[in-house]
Amino acid sequence: MAEEDDLFNSTSPPVVEWTWRSFSWTYFEALHLVSAVIGIIGNFLVIQVLNRRRAADSRSTDTLIGALAVADFLTSIFIIPLPSAATVPTTHLGKLYCKMTLPGFFLFVSFTSSIYILTTISVERFLAITYPLRFNQLMVKKRILGVVISLIWVTSIAVYIIFIATTIIVDPVNHRCTVSFISPAWKAVYGYFMFSFRLLFPCSVMLVTQVAIVCTLQRSSVRFRGQMAVSFHVKARNRVLKLMLIVILIYVLTWGPGQVSFLLYTIGVLPPSYVGSTLHTSIILLTTLNSCMNPVIYIVWFGEFRVALRQMFSCQKQDAASPFGDNVLESTSTTTAAQRSDSNI
Repeated sequence: MAEEDDLFNSTSPPVVEWTWRSFSWTYFEALHLVSAVIGIIGNFLVIQVLNRRRAADSRSTDTLIGALAVADFLTSIFIIPLPSAATVPTTHLGKLYCKMTLPGFFLFVSFTSSIYILTTISVERFLAITYPLRFNQLMVKKRILGVVISLIWVTSIAVYIIFIATTIIVDPVNHRCTVSFISPAWKAVYGYFMFSFRLLFPCSVMLVTQVAIVCTLQRSSVRFRGQMAVSFHVKARNRVLKLMLIVILIYVLTWGPGQVSFLLYTIGVLPPSYVGSTLHTSIILLTTLNSCMNPVIYIVWFGEFRVALRQMFSCQKQDAASPFGDNVLESTSTTTAAQRSDSNI
């Protein structure tokens, strides 16, 4: 009997314990940390500026930019470099660890939420300029933006839960977190879906809505030619056009390489060794820059935001004007709405 027990014990698989990689500050970790610090500080300042005027006449754009700052703030926290496990036991805890850390679950949920909040800002501006009367009626229901923002977060979480539930496992041989698709077909389908979901669709929406805004403002400036109101339309048109180009270019330059490379990985162009490689790490680093760029854009582009920052640091009472220069666009939408009302009389 004892011999049988010894034989059983000798053939049973060894128990794998948690082991951790030694953490070293490489070039990539240092840049990740710099990006995280800039993003945390910058987005925190945006949140504080908006909180100071929350009790005043808060605009829908301010609410959405505040939500974008929260998403980017969380993203910046989640990109802080941390030690990772070298070997993971095939326990429930080990599997959960892999599913939460290998794809960067919290990181990419924040990433995706940030993308769609930015897309919502484009749609919101499109509605405000193109359909001002209906937009004003819609914005009377103040909870609608909260519902939209909540849906964005819920959808982002759901998409990544499906991903990690079906693809992230603990490799039973080397006991490391790994990506394992159900089949090559599922791998390709998921790649095309994520490419469309995270890049193609939101980028298309932003481009179409912003071009429509510029066209609407162009038509309005022609209608008001020779009147004082034309200055508002010309100024708004030029400002929106330039900001559109900046936002879309930064979005494509920081997000595009990651989404294209992930698509190439899922359809077999890039090998499995791509995950965790230097190229993969470099592309993720480029993606993280998107979260710290928005506060920089606000400071450089909006003089109103710089004024709001000075007022906050000097403990002065903040002006009623939006810190993001909405006044010109709102003047445009108000004038356009008035013109349409006059034409209906």
